[in-house]
This record gives sequence, structure tokens and C-alpha cells, in this order.
Amino acid sequence: MLPAIGSAGLSIDEVAERLASEFGADLVDVRVQEPDTVVAQVDRGRLHDVAVRLRRLDGLAYESCNFVAAVDLGSTYETLYHLYSFASNTYLELHVELPRAKPVVDTVCDVWEAANWHEREAWDMMGVRFEGHPDPRRILLKDDFVGHPLRKDYVDLVENHPHV
Repeated sequence: MLPAIGSAGLSIDEVAERLASEFGADLVDVRVQEPDTVVAQVDRGRLHDVAVRLRRLDGLAYESCNFVAAVDLGSTYETLYHLYSFASNTYLELHVELPRAKPVVDTVCDVWEAANWHEREAWDMMGVRFEGHPDPRRILLKDDFVGHPLRKDYVDLVENHPHV
């Protein structure tokens, strides 16, 4: 067991245990990735509620969203949230599986403002839609770009580039 870190005075194992007990079935496969990260999965229908609760968690709040990413796993997509708790000086890596046919998940930019542009980038590059996002426009590519170039099934055609 690693020593306690952060002002909360909890070891990374204790942080994982507390998260597992506080969230029960809402956080699945909670495990430690040493030295300072807890990894867990959350159901896409529970993500927003879990995010709100994580942000307000007494003595262990995850106040900072460092990034949101989308991953094409072939048969499914996954969104990944990297959160930070100042109190425990630990990271929480949340994984949310999304069906390939409908990669949609609730936005968390109302919980963590930093998620705003990260979600827009995940939409732009991977086509994951964030339900309730206040400004779901492309952020890296031109508005008339066709497709989402980081998907495994993306084929780059001249038609995708209307101004070339």
C-alpha cells in the first residue's frame, strides 16, 4: 500500500475504496492504477449524475476535468474523462462505453466548464454527440467538412474537402 497523499490523508487504495462504497453500482470495475490514479467505468445513462456527485463529494471532490476524449474501439466507442481531486491529489479516469450505432452521451460541461471544448473536439474528430451541449459546433475542422476523421471507418475522399 502506498502512503497517504494530498490533504485528505488517504492512500490511493483508500480513495478507490471510498469511491467504490460511495457510488456502489454507479461505478463499475474500480481499480487502482499506481501511483495516483483510480480507474472506473460508468454507464452512459448515469454519467451526468455521477459527475455531479463526484464534483460535490465531501472531502474528496473531483473539481477539475483535465480532458475528455473519445476512442474508437472498433465494435463500440468510448468516452474517457480524466478528473483531478485537489484534496486527495489523485486522478480519476472514467470510461463510458457507447454503442457504435448511436454514440451519444450527456454533456458534463455544466459540471466542469473545461469539458466544453474537449467535448466539441470529440464530436469533431470522432462523431460522439454530447446531449445538452450548449455549443455543439466543430472546433478543429471547417463547418462543412464531411465525416469524422479519427474514426476507424473514415475514408478520406476529395468530396470531404469541399474547398480543395
